[in-house]
Amino acid sequence: MFDRTRLRLTLLYILLFAFVLAVFSLVFYIGVATALGPTFDIGPELTNAQVAEIAYQATVDRLRLALIGADLVAIILVGAAAWILASRTLRPIAEAHARQRRFVADASHEMRTPLAAIRASAEGGLAGPVSAEHLQAALAMVVESADRLSQLTNDLLLLARADELPSGKPTAPIDLSVVVAEAVEAHAAASPAVPSARMTLDPDLQVTADPAEVGRIVANLLDNAFRYGGSVAMPPRVVTRAIDNDAVVEIVDSGPGIAAADLERIFDPFHRLHADAGTPQGSGLGLSIARSLARRNGCRLTVASRPGEGSTFRLSLPRFR
Repeated sequence: MFDRTRLRLTLLYILLFAFVLAVFSLVFYIGVATALGPTFDIGPELTNAQVAEIAYQATVDRLRLALIGADLVAIILVGAAAWILASRTLRPIAEAHARQRRFVADASHEMRTPLAAIRASAEGGLAGPVSAEHLQAALAMVVESADRLSQLTNDLLLLARADELPSGKPTAPIDLSVVVAEAVEAHAAASPAVPSARMTLDPDLQVTADPAEVGRIVANLLDNAFRYGGSVAMPPRVVTRAIDNDAVVEIVDSGPGIAAADLERIFDPFHRLHADAGTPQGSGLGLSIARSLARRNGCRLTVASRPGEGSTFRLSLPRFR
C-alpha cells in the first residue's frame, strides 16, 4: 500500500514540476519576445556604439521584468498545487489517525467490561466472610472474564499481524474444499451445542493461499453466521464452487439480514448492528480479522444481504492454473 502511494505521489510531483516548468517557459518566452521587440526610438545623431548600448540596456530591463513575472506565476502555481497535494496527502493520514483513536477507544471499552467483572468478583470475595458457594461463583466469574479478556487480546494481536505483508506466499496449491471441510468440522467439534453447518462442496478447487489463514476466515464467518443468523431448524449453509477464474466459498445464513448502509461497516472493528443486551457476546473483531486475512492472501471478502432475507458472505480466491 505504501509503495503504491509513494509511486503515485512521485508521479504527481513530476507532473506538477513539468506543468510549472511549461508555464514558466511560456511566460518567459512571451516576456523575451516582448523585450526583444524594437519599440524604442533611436536618434540619428547617436553612434552605433550608443545605439547598441541603449538597445542592450532596454533588452536587459525587459528581460528582468519578464523573469520576475515568470517567477511570480511559477510561485503562485507551485503554492496552489502544493496546497492541494498536501491536503490530499494528509487526508488519509488524518482519517487513519481518527480510525486509530476510535479503535483504541473501542478496544478500551471492550476491555473495561471483563476487567470490571473481575474487580467486582474479587472485591465480593474479599468483602468479609462469604460462603464457599459464593466464593466459587466469584472465582468462576473471574475465570470467565479472564478468558474473554484473553480472547480479545489474542484477536487484537491477530488483527494487527494480519495487516502485515506475508513473509512468503505459498507456492504449492491447496484444495479449497478440503480446507473448508476441515474448518467446518473443527468448528462443529468446538461447538457441540450448535448444529453442524450444511455443506455443498465442489471438488478440485485448486488455489494458492495459506490454508491456516483460509481456515480461520471460514471459522470466523461460521461463528458470525451461527451468532446472528443460525438456528436449529435452519443452520448456515457452506458452499464452494467455481465462478469464472475464481474459487468461491459462500456462507449463507437465515438471519435478519443487513441494511445496505451497514454492509461495509460490519467489517469495522467492534462494529455491531444491534448493540444491546440481547447481542451475542464476542470480541467484535471476527469479520475485521477475516477481511484482513483475505486481503493478506490476495482474496476478496464481500457480503450480500437484505433486511429479512439473511446474508451471504463470499470469499473469492483466484484459481490455480
